[in-house]
Amino acid sequence: MNCIDMIKMNFPDIRIDLNKVETDYQLYEILEYLKGTYELSFDILLTIIAVDYTDYVELIYPLLSTYLNEQVNISTKVKNEAKSVTSIYPGAYFDECEIYDLFGISFTGNKKLKRLFMPSSWIGHPLRKNYELKDTRLSWNE
Repeated sequence: MNCIDMIKMNFPDIRIDLNKVETDYQLYEILEYLKGTYELSFDILLTIIAVDYTDYVELIYPLLSTYLNEQVNISTKVKNEAKSVTSIYPGAYFDECEIYDLFGISFTGNKKLKRLFMPSSWIGHPLRKNYELKDTRLSWNE
């Protein structure tokens, strides 16, 4: 039985699209299962990818199992808030701060969430599609 079949068996509400597991509300539980199950051992979170679709932001969590030498992507859609996964994968801290800074997604449970790239006085989140470029510092030289 491969890892996708094991995930489907334990989480019947998920959707599978190639190598991407899509879930609406069980992200944290799926990540705990994938890391904690000995037969799977998805021990490395490679990064967190955020994609803005205007109505929602898709968060994609690419995981690697050094035991199986396999990769799987776990995906969820959020509006403005997601649960932090730093208690499962401590390395997610930097990615969560980056997504907070540039997309405005708050991660509940991340106690040190802060801006990394933009100044703390910056208003808005510049990678959102609805962000307006009114600041003169962002205008192009003609």
